[in-house]
Amino acid sequence: MAVDNSVVQAVVAPPLAPLNLKSKLASAPKTAPKFSVKVRNAAGAEVVLGDPRATRALVALMDVHAVVGGAACHWGGPAAFAEMNAAIHGVLFATTGREWYDAYNFTNDAGHAENGIYALRANYGYDGMTLDSLKGFRSIASKLTGHGESHINPAGVLLSNGPLGSTLPQAQGLAIADKVAKRDRLTFCVVSDGASMEGEAKEAFAAIPGLAAKDRLNPFVLLISDNDTKLSGRITKDSFSLKPTFDAMAVLGWNVIEVPHGNNLQEVYLALEKGIAAARANPKQPVCLHCKTVKGYGIKATEENSAGGHGFPLANGEKIVDWMTELFKGDTVPAELM
Repeated sequence: MAVDNSVVQAVVAPPLAPLNLKSKLASAPKTAPKFSVKVRNAAGAEVVLGDPRATRALVALMDVHAVVGGAACHWGGPAAFAEMNAAIHGVLFATTGREWYDAYNFTNDAGHAENGIYALRANYGYDGMTLDSLKGFRSIASKLTGHGESHINPAGVLLSNGPLGSTLPQAQGLAIADKVAKRDRLTFCVVSDGASMEGEAKEAFAAIPGLAAKDRLNPFVLLISDNDTKLSGRITKDSFSLKPTFDAMAVLGWNVIEVPHGNNLQEVYLALEKGIAAARANPKQPVCLHCKTVKGYGIKATEENSAGGHGFPLANGEKIVDWMTELFKGDTVPAELM
């Protein structure tokens, strides 16, 4: 049958509109961290942050409970990440006028370092967490699992993690979605040098700046913990150097900010502040903070260990009191921790 083209009209699809879904993440805590330290921001004003020493102490204590309960756990990774996470959370929880998760996406690729985030957030009292909450780490009844799992802990974990390198491309997707939805949210993603070996992470290293240059991503800040240490030893010595990978980040299109002392909280905070400002000023170029850290930082024996004390080295906690003293380096250890 012949079609009368004069009456055929084009069907125009309505524009995409974001779903109005309420976040399951908990609101920012109303109080400062129980164990805190102060740094200065770029303007010279004091900023109160969670004490990385307390984070490490709480991770060690959590790990004692987990090991006694028969569960595996990690020390080296969260010890290395403590300053990066303290700086980030200081920014997240200082958000005013709206919920922190409406201003930022926070994603942690390093699942083995999730216990450090639990410890830091309990220090703040985030989502009603207390120091006692941490004692259940890795128990069947606890939401504080070995890696972050959003279906078990939706108030605390935005993206589940586990396989290294898998959360970074998901974070890329969040930044794309925010751009499509016309939100002004900035995405943070924290990764390890181990994750940087993974194929999907390398793809995201290229895709994020490539898509950002085409104005298809919201502001993005990547933080890499680079300590040249893997599960079984030093990366460069045992396998291959990651230096060419990190050197290539600028070539791929990242605005790279070098942080030579990634366990110096003041240095990390100023670099993060600079990175956020740069990413917001020019969303077409994502920012990479290349932080040189020390795996197992805070305990001389794990700093010097070839694997950085990846798993928790105190099988029955017999040296935990000595660890507390060493972590606080001459200062009085808080009574609650002892």
